[in-house]
Amino acid sequence: MNKTVLIVDDDPIIRLIIQNMIHNLDSSVNCHQCVNGEVGLTALETLQNSTDIIVVLLDINMPVLNGWGVLDGLQKINLDSFNKFQLYIVTSSIDESDKITAQSYPVIKKFYHKPLTKQDIEEILNSH
Repeated sequence: MNKTVLIVDDDPIIRLIIQNMIHNLDSSVNCHQCVNGEVGLTALETLQNSTDIIVVLLDINMPVLNGWGVLDGLQKINLDSFNKFQLYIVTSSIDESDKITAQSYPVIKKFYHKPLTKQDIEEILNSH
């Protein structure tokens, strides 16, 4: 089964590093870089009814629409229309309240701190 990963982060270097790490582990993964949450939500809408496993790596602090805004916006998207949907928070935030807030969203599979390690990427790619 194919995997599509949305890297939703405003930092182009972070997006590139994560994409390269993913492709080094599995070159068949289709990566989309999204510069903010609004772009990420639009990309998700276009992926509805895809047969791919959809993995979202979501930053919290971004301009235009932040990670919390994306999570709230997901309520307008029928997540059941995805074959398999996984969402991970990937943030540089060390604010404990962010971790607590993340726990209130059942769609979040895990909370990661930047930078992601090779082991983190392997864990994300292999959990389905």
